[in-house]
Amino acid sequence: MDKKEIVNLFMNKGLLLTPSALSFLEEKSNDIIELLSEKKYEKDILTEADFRLPSIIILKNITQIPREITTEDFISYYTDKYEKMKAIITERIKKDFISLNKIDNFRNEVYVIGIVKEIKQKDDKTIVEIEDLTTSVPIIFEEKVECELDDVIAVHAVSAKNIMFGKKIIYPDVPIRQPTKGFGSACFISDLHLDEAPIKDFLVFVDWFNQQKIDYLFVAGDIGDLKAFEEAVKNIHTKTFVIPGNADDKEYPGLPLEFSSKNIVSLSNPSIIEVNGIKVLIIHDKNDVMTMLKKRHLGKPTRIFSKDYLVLDIVPDIVHYGHTHEPFVTNHKAVTFVNSGSLLSSFKPVVINFENRNVEQINFKAE
Repeated sequence: MDKKEIVNLFMNKGLLLTPSALSFLEEKSNDIIELLSEKKYEKDILTEADFRLPSIIILKNITQIPREITTEDFISYYTDKYEKMKAIITERIKKDFISLNKIDNFRNEVYVIGIVKEIKQKDDKTIVEIEDLTTSVPIIFEEKVECELDDVIAVHAVSAKNIMFGKKIIYPDVPIRQPTKGFGSACFISDLHLDEAPIKDFLVFVDWFNQQKIDYLFVAGDIGDLKAFEEAVKNIHTKTFVIPGNADDKEYPGLPLEFSSKNIVSLSNPSIIEVNGIKVLIIHDKNDVMTMLKKRHLGKPTRIFSKDYLVLDIVPDIVHYGHTHEPFVTNHKAVTFVNSGSLLSSFKPVVINFENRNVEQINFKAE
């Protein structure tokens, strides 16, 4: 069909097309265009988003069963962590990095990458020892620095004989960019604690949710009573994505919980899923998620695998986190951070429109 035929087809059904919708349809076969014209729409002016099919892609989901850890596993884990973080750092920070064993005795400014092995305070100075795959080197900073053991950091330093003086610690962070746009919408909640909070409070939320035109529900851990939760959401009209919290799995990373309902997609803590073009990081952890994003690493594991699954090699559009019980919404470099609070305290579900990235906190009160 040409443009005029497409416009007339939809106009005869009382529907108008925006330029983006028309461009989208021009690339489709006549059969697809006919099929889309037969759909029932809840508005009269259609955009390209009205023709898109739902898309769910799981990008990070830890399902490996832990086993007894060997020395080789530890070596493999730290090597994997270093290599992954080095790749992120060198991609984000365009400097001529050198290996630690290449540092000479001449007074030169250098850029190096290493895992923080030890941190010591001496007088007003901080000595940070870092190591890479070649050797380890102590670096002296004239003041207190913001880093932790096992962080993989980039350091701008000056070498002088057998001593290195640190000028700056650099974390890779996420790039400055425009907010990614998708289509559809989602509601984000966490910290239900259904073994403590009255189930009727959650059922009020479920009733409210089913009256909304929201496409997905995300639950960031600390569910509590899993059977009560599954029973409550079994009639929810869309997919529910769930991760465990520390109340559900005391280890971190947390492995997917077991549910029988096909409407529940059970994922690990943390996990990353792309829904309708929007990448969502779901995490339940006590550490500051903004710092995690800047470090591009999702905290310290209590479960050790042969690979480091906590390296944040995918930049999310939304970070949905639980644990703090404090409702919170903010943005950092086009990444939206959301926390809905808890049924045990202040509960404010967050709804995000993927098409325009508008965020709404619902002042939810149980009846």
